[in-house]
Amino acid sequence: MAISLHTATPSDADEIASFLDASWAATYGSFLTPDELSVIGREWHHPDRLRRQMSDPRVGFLLARATTGALVGVATVKRSDDGATVSVLRLYVLPESQGQGIGSQLLNRALAAFPNAKRIELHVAEGNPSGLTFWTKRGFQACGHDEARIGDITLPLISMERTVAA
Repeated sequence: MAISLHTATPSDADEIASFLDASWAATYGSFLTPDELSVIGREWHHPDRLRRQMSDPRVGFLLARATTGALVGVATVKRSDDGATVSVLRLYVLPESQGQGIGSQLLNRALAAFPNAKRIELHVAEGNPSGLTFWTKRGFQACGHDEARIGDITLPLISMERTVAA
């Protein structure tokens, strides 16, 4: 599939929120209830929160669009204050568009915005084996466990990292 990559703008926030809600349902719907997905969507995917992220100069927020203009992928990365570490906050590709290199293109372009980073870190939900496989194939290694809490919801996470060659 031919795609184009674009920097997200505030006017994209509503579309991104809908995309993320659909992606989360597809990715995590096997172990999170619809109510839990709704809570997470309201908290993490709210358009106002997305707009705030886009306005942060430490954040790179990219979209992948098909030639039709349809949104097929989203990536968000954030550099640390000292610039040595980049955190991958999110990287999602629609299930029907996975396996075509879109995630890799998003990741590579997002990381290119922070060429001085020495380390890349991220979290993968323990119940997301395809996500774990994606990151492992790209040189990331598990380095611990963490959890995300949203209200009464606790999402167990695997912490992963990769160093960047000098």
